[in-house]
Amino acid sequence: MTKRKYRGTDMQMLLASGQIAEFGITYEQQLSARRPQWKAPFFQNLKERITQTSRTRIGLDNLPSIMEATEVVNGIITIAHRGIMELKAEIEVNFRSNPTRRSVLLTELGYDKLPKKYISQSQYVQLLATLRANLTPAVKAELVAVGANPATIDTLLLQAHRLIEANGRQESLKVNRKSLTAENIAEFNAIYDEVSTVCKLVAACFTDDKRLVERFCFTKTLRSYGYVRPSKKKKAPADTPNQVANGSSAPHPPTSAVDTASTVAETTSAMAETKSAVDEA
Repeated sequence: MTKRKYRGTDMQMLLASGQIAEFGITYEQQLSARRPQWKAPFFQNLKERITQTSRTRIGLDNLPSIMEATEVVNGIITIAHRGIMELKAEIEVNFRSNPTRRSVLLTELGYDKLPKKYISQSQYVQLLATLRANLTPAVKAELVAVGANPATIDTLLLQAHRLIEANGRQESLKVNRKSLTAENIAEFNAIYDEVSTVCKLVAACFTDDKRLVERFCFTKTLRSYGYVRPSKKKKAPADTPNQVANGSSAPHPPTSAVDTASTVAETTSAMAETKSAVDEA
C-alpha cells in the first residue's frame, strides 16, 4: 500500500487543504503579485480538485458543509476559551487558602485533564461537557461567593451547550463510505504535495507578513480540524557497560505464553510520516 506523506487522517488533510485553497482565493491578488503562477483560476481549480477528490475518493459529498461547521465550532471555542481560562484562574486564586478544595474543584470540573499547551477540539468538548455536568447550582454559588462573576459562568455554560451541539453536527457530516486504495492515497499525496508547496513558498516569499504566513501554515490549519500530534514515548534507559559486565542490570520479569501472545496481539505496524518543511512553518 502506498504510504501517506501527511499527518492526520485523509479527511483532516483534505479539509485543511481545502481551507488553504480558500485562503488562496481570498489573498489571490496579493499572492499573484509576488508569484504570477498563482493568478486566477489557480486556487479555484485547486479547491475544485480537492472537492472532487473528497467526493469520488472517499465518498464525501459535503466538504463545504464540513468546513462551514468547523468554522462554527472554532468560533465557539475561541469564545469559550476565555471563559474556561478565567474560571480556572478564579478557582486557583480564590481557593489558595484551601488547596484541598481547590484541587477537588479543578478535578471535578475537568481542568486536571486540560493540556498546558495545545488543546484539541475533542479536549475542549470533553472539558465543557464535564463543566456542564458538574458545575451545579451549588458549585456555582460557591464560586460566586468567593468572587466569580455569575454572568461569566452562565456564558461559559451556554458555550458548552453550543459547542457540544455544533461538534455533534460536524461529526455527523463526516461520512466515509468508500474503501481506500493505493490509487486514492496517491491522489491524496499529490494534493498534499501541491498544497504544502504553496505553504512553503508563501512562508519563503512573505517573511515580512506574519499574518499571511500563519494563514498558510498547514500544521496549524490541520490542527483546526482535530489533528493532534502524537506524544513521544520515553524510552527506558539502557544498561551501562559496567552493569552488563557485572551482571547488575535490572532484572527482567519472566515472560509467559500469555504475555507473549498479548504482546503479539498488541503489536501493530505504524505508518511512517514524512516530515515536510511546511509542517514546521
